[in-house]
Amino acid sequence: MQARRRAIGGRLALLGMLFAMGAVEIGAAPSPMPQGKNESKTRFVVYGDTRDGHAMHRKIVALILAQKPAFVLQTGDLVHYGPDAGLWKIYDDITGAMRRALPVYPARGNHDVGGTGYEARVTSAFTSGNRLYYSFTRGPYHFVSVDSFSPHAPGSPQYVWLAQDLAQAQKKGQPTFVYFHVPPYSIGTHGSSEDAQTTLCPLFVKYQVALVFNGHDHLYYRTRRNGVSYVVTGGGGAPLYPAHPDRGAIAGDKWESVNHIVVCDLRGETLTGTVLRADGSLLERFAIALKSPPTE
Repeated sequence: MQARRRAIGGRLALLGMLFAMGAVEIGAAPSPMPQGKNESKTRFVVYGDTRDGHAMHRKIVALILAQKPAFVLQTGDLVHYGPDAGLWKIYDDITGAMRRALPVYPARGNHDVGGTGYEARVTSAFTSGNRLYYSFTRGPYHFVSVDSFSPHAPGSPQYVWLAQDLAQAQKKGQPTFVYFHVPPYSIGTHGSSEDAQTTLCPLFVKYQVALVFNGHDHLYYRTRRNGVSYVVTGGGGAPLYPAHPDRGAIAGDKWESVNHIVVCDLRGETLTGTVLRADGSLLERFAIALKSPPTE
């Protein structure tokens, strides 16, 4: 009997290890988050690169609302051409119900540059920064939107602000999540950004950022580099790009060229990510261990 118990315990331990590595897929959709005032249990959804894929964007928004998140992160390219007021009206029509129901926090994409449309739609409350780069906190968790298209080299206003913001979050013991448009690591058509790797990634390592979300490449890609997890989520409606694993994929990476969303459940010291295709089917589920939140 003891031998059987040890064998079962060993299998459960192995399953837990594989789940933490993102190697185990469980279920077809995330389970409902517990309701209540406990801010250490939070669900949010991440997606990006909607541009002019209006029909798919509508489908994605419906899928997002079905997950009942507390808020949404958008990794950029909300529209196809930033100066076009007509495209922003279409964006408002598609996302209006969602933005009225819950906060939506975007990052600026290259297609959003120009005019005032993007900044006019950064309307959810943030606590630091401006409408191009900013941060906010939910319970013990901290979120930072970086602008790929404002100067961000060392010494620039954005870089100084970002370093200070990340340092403060680390000092408070807040697990931190960063999102912006151009990915440091990707295997899509655009590929990896050496600029982001050189200027931004050292900050993420130094201040122990838990997870970085990006867009720009229209696919799904997850990787882990230098102790930081990176997810490219650019499947919000723009034309899909093929994956090119020969452009830098490493062991343990996961990718698929598909329209999708990433549902993130924060529960204490763990983030569980459930990636759903636009039809609601499961692409993968992964888990990331977070440092302990503050005990205030």
